[in-house]
Amino acid sequence: MKSKPKAPRIKFCGFTREQDLAEAIDLEVDAIGLNFYAKSKRYVEPMVAKRLSSLVQGCCLRVGIFVDSTPEQIASVLSICPLDAIQLHGQETHEWLLEFENSSYWPGLPILKALAYRGPMDDPNWTSWVQESSWEHSSVIGMLVDAYDPIEKGGTGKRANWGLLRPRPGSFLMDDGVSAPLLLAGGLDPSNVTEALELVDPTGIDVASGIESSPGIKDPVKMRSMVQAVRNYDKSR
Repeated sequence: MKSKPKAPRIKFCGFTREQDLAEAIDLEVDAIGLNFYAKSKRYVEPMVAKRLSSLVQGCCLRVGIFVDSTPEQIASVLSICPLDAIQLHGQETHEWLLEFENSSYWPGLPILKALAYRGPMDDPNWTSWVQESSWEHSSVIGMLVDAYDPIEKGGTGKRANWGLLRPRPGSFLMDDGVSAPLLLAGGLDPSNVTEALELVDPTGIDVASGIESSPGIKDPVKMRSMVQAVRNYDKSR
């Protein structure tokens, strides 16, 4: 069996326009996100997403964002729009994933699981998913920590509580004591991403609102500034 793919270092999420994707390709980001959550301000219809997906095929990881979707609903989107990975951004459980993997709808794609972290109250959920990701042949390639919002699922611009993330909570650690691959999201923008990287030391970042002029409309200057900040930080380590 092939080795597990790595979690992306730079992921820009919530694309709705071709010109924004062209900029992301030029910047050589590691992954782009297409949002299939109908209540999101960045939602794209599967047929529109298909066209967007085709533009970045082979350039970077194409991640589909789903919130509490059924396996049938995910399969329906995949029948229209090719994706390279799935991001689960709802209340999906480890048991839900097992049922999905054992169903006829399972596409065999890598999984990113997004969770909030507010402290010990969220430890059981993190422990369950991190244990899943630690298995050699697990489909879960990484975790994403986002700011908590009881209504909106990502892209809120709210800042995650970075102070809770380093040192890593025990629930983030795999059996060997190493942190699960961790993408940091929530309130990141070009002005604070270096601080976030220094404090949290994540595997990568996931950004939507921090590189936009309005929801779903990316700002090319902000995108470029974000990429430069991350890469300059990498070089300085």
